[in-house]
Amino acid sequence: MPMIQGLDIFGQSITFNINKQKAYTTIFGGVSSIFIIAILIAFFQSNIVSFFQKTGVIVSTETEFNPNSDQINMNIQNYMVAFSIEQENFVNQPMFNITIEQRHYYRNHLGNLVKQVDYLQLEPCALEHFQFLLNQPDSDFESQFNQLDISKWLCPQKDFEFHMAGAYSSTEFHFIKVIVSDCDDTQSGYLNWKPTCATKSQKENHLKKEGQFKLQIFQVNSIVNPNSPSQYYQSYLDGEMYFTFVPQKLSRQANLFYRKYQFQNDNSLLPFQSIDEKELIVRKSEDYRDLTELGRDTDKNYAIIYFRRSQFSEFVYRRFIKIDELLSFLGGFLQIMITGFGIFITYYNKLSLQIELCNKLYNFPGQFIKESQLQNNKVQQHLEGSMINESKLVVNPEQGTSKATLIFDKEDFSFQKSILKLFEQSQRLTLSLKSLINHLSLRLFFNNEETELFQKAKNTVDQNLDIQEILYQLQEISRLKLLMLTKNQITLFNFIPKPNLTLVDEEQLPNRLQIEQKLSQQEKQNVNKDEIINELCNAWLEIKSDSNQNLCSQELNRRLNLVLGKEFQQIFFEYEKITKNQIQNQSEKPTQSLFLFQTLN
Repeated sequence: MPMIQGLDIFGQSITFNINKQKAYTTIFGGVSSIFIIAILIAFFQSNIVSFFQKTGVIVSTETEFNPNSDQINMNIQNYMVAFSIEQENFVNQPMFNITIEQRHYYRNHLGNLVKQVDYLQLEPCALEHFQFLLNQPDSDFESQFNQLDISKWLCPQKDFEFHMAGAYSSTEFHFIKVIVSDCDDTQSGYLNWKPTCATKSQKENHLKKEGQFKLQIFQVNSIVNPNSPSQYYQSYLDGEMYFTFVPQKLSRQANLFYRKYQFQNDNSLLPFQSIDEKELIVRKSEDYRDLTELGRDTDKNYAIIYFRRSQFSEFVYRRFIKIDELLSFLGGFLQIMITGFGIFITYYNKLSLQIELCNKLYNFPGQFIKESQLQNNKVQQHLEGSMINESKLVVNPEQGTSKATLIFDKEDFSFQKSILKLFEQSQRLTLSLKSLINHLSLRLFFNNEETELFQKAKNTVDQNLDIQEILYQLQEISRLKLLMLTKNQITLFNFIPKPNLTLVDEEQLPNRLQIEQKLSQQEKQNVNKDEIINELCNAWLEIKSDSNQNLCSQELNRRLNLVLGKEFQQIFFEYEKITKNQIQNQSEKPTQSLFLFQTLN
């Protein structure tokens, strides 16, 4: 059984109580706790709301470089591009042709480079070409389409496919080549675009007026915001790209690189995963290479734009805060708050506990004591006259007039005040700001009598609470028992029955600690003052007037009377004097109705 009990992980720890409570608490600690709880509630509320609204996102991003990058496919579902030459009536009377080629280079088993070229058709742009933008949340692309007059531009057919992969040195190289050349309306490669070329004079007039020609490109692009909780990417019409050229004088070449963004989104709030994937094609501003060359008389292509696969890929893993992470975070924050504030609050409560124990166990004479003693002396000067007028005498007829009790009529009677004042006259030690600063500064500041007394009281309480000190005091009690009792008496003493605990309230002798606790807790109205005064005074009279005491008891009573202090003795002597005068006066008028008899025991 002891072994099984030793495995109990729910064992109850044994601690002392103070003020009938398991823990010592203060008003400052309570106010601080309310303040901390209010902060925690506000903080927890915002985090819990954010948790359920999925506004907290954890993102990890990885950039991968691959010289033989995998293939990406661009179509109307994720991309669109529009071309135009800056001129009047480009769609109907173009000055130049725009040709799109899907090229595929690969090396055969002999190591020879094989080139395949497929021509893609262009057609006048319509709103339906930009379904990807139209499907975006809060899209207003239709007004932008009309404002920019994109219907006068050329777009790939709606079923187009762009394939891009690898690099020139790769085994497989897929890319798009866009060529600007002289207009030729006799070609059969424009099934959906049947232009009539502009005349040579129109081209010359435009060149004379503008000094150059300009190829313009609008394309769908996206900006990535992985930390955004809901719309982590935003697609838009990128219209900042154009290339100027002059036939046979100035030609342009450019490489546009497109990256693949691979998203993995974990939308679950629970510890397990629930992932959906999203692929996005993005051209970043740095993914651009431009080359300007002097033209030659043999030039037939005046601007060439290559759409290529970037050798960089971005992998983004997004997830929301899980419930276990939220609880861990809130618990950590709670622990930080309690620890941060608790260091000072706990320290303050410890000092307050030490001070309260000091006030309950010790007196602190000082300047306030002198003032209270002067006030008490003034009360004693009026005690005799006031007591005769405001009291009734009770005499026990069996014991004669040697013992009597005064019954007081008024709650504010000066004699009562004198007795109760004795429990409040000692100066109470307080945790002043000077004492606190002195203690926190390791006694570097505000060294005076007040702080020295505070430090001494704290050290004394710490010493008395030391387990060695407590055990030593218990040993001293055992030694006293050995000195005062014989072996047989100790044996009988050890078999005294335990106190009975019943529902009937047992008589409890008053003590100073109980009274001071009630007075300090502002429960003076609940204290029976007459009973307290009678208990004290009659106990003193009983001991003083007992003529059957042996010498040992007389000496013990004398020492006890001295230990009580001069204040108590003075009040008791006045009480005895007045009691004797009252008894003498009452014996002279035995027939008056003011005499009441009762047993004093």
